[in-house]
Amino acid sequence: MAAPSSWQQACIDLLASNESLHSHENAVTKQPYSVTYWCQYMDAIEEIIMDCSSSSSKNKQTDMAQRLQSYRQLRDWIGRRALALLSRSYKLWKRQWEFLMAWERQQTDRIAAPHDSSRLLKCLERALWTLHAYPRVWMLYLEELAKSTATSATLLRRTINKSLQAVAVTQHEKLWPVILAIIRDKECILPIRSVVCLLQRYSQFASLSERMEIVADYYVNHSKWQAAAQLYQQLLNKSEISGDETYQQVWSSFVTVCSQHPNDVSDIPWRDIVRAALDEKPTKQAPAAGDAATTDKAQQQVLSKGYLWTQLADSYIRQGQFELARSIYEEGIMAVDRVADFAVLFEAYLELEQGLLEAASASLEEDANSGDAAGESMEDDEDWDILLYASKDANKTNSSKLVADMEWALARAEHLTSRRPLLLNAVLLRQNPNNVQEWLTRAQLYLDQNQPNQACHTLEEALKTVDATRAVNGSPSQIVIKLAEAYEHNYEHEGASMARDLFDRICNQHVYAFRNADDLADCWVAWIEFELRQEQWDTALSLARQSVAPGPGAPAAGGKGTLRLNRSLKLWDLLLDLEESLGTVQTAKDAYNRVLEIKAATAQHVLNFGGFLIEHKYFEESFSAYERGVELFAFPNPGAKLIWKAYLKAFLDRYIGTKVERTRDLFQRCLETCPSEECTPFFLMNGEFEEEHGLLKRALSVYRRMCDKVPQSEKLTAFRLYIAKTTKYMGLTATRDIYQNAIDKLKDQDAAKICIDFFKMETTLQETERARVILAYGAQMADPRRMPEYWKEWNEFEIAHGNEETFREMLRVKRSVEAAFSTINYNAAGMSDKTSTLTDEEAMKMIASQEGLDLDQPAASTGIAGFVSAKRTAAAASLDDVEDRVAKLRKATAVSNEASDVRDDTRDDAEIDIDLDDLDAEIEQAAAEGAAAEENIKNTPNVLAETVVMRKTSEEETKSTAQGALERLRAASKAK
Repeated sequence: MAAPSSWQQACIDLLASNESLHSHENAVTKQPYSVTYWCQYMDAIEEIIMDCSSSSSKNKQTDMAQRLQSYRQLRDWIGRRALALLSRSYKLWKRQWEFLMAWERQQTDRIAAPHDSSRLLKCLERALWTLHAYPRVWMLYLEELAKSTATSATLLRRTINKSLQAVAVTQHEKLWPVILAIIRDKECILPIRSVVCLLQRYSQFASLSERMEIVADYYVNHSKWQAAAQLYQQLLNKSEISGDETYQQVWSSFVTVCSQHPNDVSDIPWRDIVRAALDEKPTKQAPAAGDAATTDKAQQQVLSKGYLWTQLADSYIRQGQFELARSIYEEGIMAVDRVADFAVLFEAYLELEQGLLEAASASLEEDANSGDAAGESMEDDEDWDILLYASKDANKTNSSKLVADMEWALARAEHLTSRRPLLLNAVLLRQNPNNVQEWLTRAQLYLDQNQPNQACHTLEEALKTVDATRAVNGSPSQIVIKLAEAYEHNYEHEGASMARDLFDRICNQHVYAFRNADDLADCWVAWIEFELRQEQWDTALSLARQSVAPGPGAPAAGGKGTLRLNRSLKLWDLLLDLEESLGTVQTAKDAYNRVLEIKAATAQHVLNFGGFLIEHKYFEESFSAYERGVELFAFPNPGAKLIWKAYLKAFLDRYIGTKVERTRDLFQRCLETCPSEECTPFFLMNGEFEEEHGLLKRALSVYRRMCDKVPQSEKLTAFRLYIAKTTKYMGLTATRDIYQNAIDKLKDQDAAKICIDFFKMETTLQETERARVILAYGAQMADPRRMPEYWKEWNEFEIAHGNEETFREMLRVKRSVEAAFSTINYNAAGMSDKTSTLTDEEAMKMIASQEGLDLDQPAASTGIAGFVSAKRTAAAASLDDVEDRVAKLRKATAVSNEASDVRDDTRDDAEIDIDLDDLDAEIEQAAAEGAAAEENIKNTPNVLAETVVMRKTSEEETKSTAQGALERLRAASKAK
């Protein structure tokens, strides 16, 4: 057995001096293959090391540091002894290298002990003899080996290779992060070739995303363009690519690397790959790369085609092949079908032209500066005259070439800018060839550039391309009309014939199938108008007749039936206008009769036909036309009213005062079918006719029927007209029945207005009592809040014709009406008639409480004086009943009136004194009571006063008919 080394002998001496470790030494001596005893032995030594370490940090003594170093060596020696016996114990190896790693971290000066720098590496190397299949050991070994300054590139490369060979493939995923970290380190000592080999090895193992992020990035960062492009090519050929975003990233990186470094990737046919991707339709997947088979990943191609075209052209620009770059840009612009792709391509194309223009300008400026410098240097030397002249000629030739190049570049840039609208329009047409508006826009662009041939060719192509069933943003007929206008306005001699040929092909030969009959009708109308502009009147009229002639019709687009134009309003309107202006009276009549027969006419056609016949003195035929019109357009058609008005007016103008019975029959037919909303003008015309040429009785009956038929909103005006006509022909007294009928049929507010007119009429006849009764009757329908004018009229009437008692009665009725209407809530917008009401009993109790009466007491008569009953009850159904009741009251009070007259004659200044201020106060009190009732009661019935029952007066009550109440009071006051 070999003698122990010096440091081992030092460990033996330290072990012998420490009695606390003897027990552990004896234990491992007796059982050397016990992992537990060896672990306990190591724990004991580590505790001593910890104690020594803490003491050394506090006292900072040199002896303690040496003792600590000795115990660490002892711990290392014990670990080696244990591993020599149990070399396959991962637990002991782990404890050993963790102790050594901690020792290195705590060591303050590694230079003082050079053997300590390799202690951990040697430990890991020994561990790999038995634990070579453990990836954790290799990971630690590679990390420490990379950190070591004494490690060579060869050793590191071979160690990495050994680790990958020793560890199972399934556990390589644990080794590669460490290896990649070493490779990506800026201070990596491995040569680039070795790193590339490792990355190629990793690319066979790693997933797609990791390959892109690590391998390709390394190639790009170290200018390995060929390797990077090959890697992207391989990735595109792999079937593991999934997701639009990943696929787009691979394509973008591949195209970017190849386009920016075309000379470095000459071995890869990347241009063919890009073109294959560009030529593939959106519904299919572009070939991935090289000679790989086409896969089924069509939906993953989300890379912009504009970007691909731009990068393809950029590669030629980097090689200085500007003409090829222009051809690529032109090809790309004519191939893309998205506006975004077009914008990218056009901007790149324009940037190229601007760059070439700037380069040409810079070259010209540089040449000018160099020429000036050379001329100045040779001006003073006469011997250089010949060379100077030759140099000037050469410079002049070079300058001319540079100027021409600059002008050519400028012309290219301007031409490209001017073509932008047409190029963009072409992109939109490739998006949707059935976009009519874009075809028209393209033709207009050519016309604006004074290129009529191109415009006509574009429109002819549009007719061949646009499918009528799929046309959008316009109708195909607009293309035909635009093409005809282009022929007419841009070709002097042959334009008319070319336009006629076009219209003939469209309208007669039906070379284009329209979807709707209106489109074909537009073409016919355009043809007819074209002939009118060419002053071919007979041809235009013939075409108009031909357009609506019966026939088989034109085939519809998609084979869906035929298109018939014999009922087209556009064509009939044009034909009728032309017949009236260019044809004869008979042909015009035939045209109108035909349109009426096929029932394609409108109300305006009937009116025009009737006016045309009347203009040419065919009156009876015009009346027949109107008769046919009213049969076609009966009420409630809006045209019926217009036709009847024209018919009646024409008939009345023709037979002024004659054919009365026939006229009456026309009015009767019209009014029988006419709805109430539109009958007013016809009643007025009938009434006016009867007044002028008929009987007065018939005229009034017409106005009476008008009052019954017109809508409710017009009844008030109708009754006032009826009353005015009756007053004019029959007198005032004949209107009483009309007034009563109007009050019964009108709404409350309108009835109240009629009551005002009624009482004014009676006042005119000096029938003041009848007028007062009418006012009392109408008071039940006049809300003081909504109709203050009603009560103003009654107040003025009582001042002029009443007395104290009638005035008080008016005030009492007003209070009662205010109480009845006080709880009716009108809305703010329309003061609608819909209100919430109480029962009759509740309303009677409310009014009785305001009047101070007791409803429990038996009534002397059927009506209680002072109460306002419901409108139009059995007790007071009409004004006649009211008058009868007033007459009975007069008889009952006749004796008292005579006695009061005697007392008035003998009475001196002691007459009853009523102060006007008291009367005004009473009025204000009544208004206040009405307002209080309105606040206290929320809902009341719509109680309408029926009549006012006059109370029996005492002997002191007087009746004055010759003098008004206020005049009498003023006279009494003066007398007093």
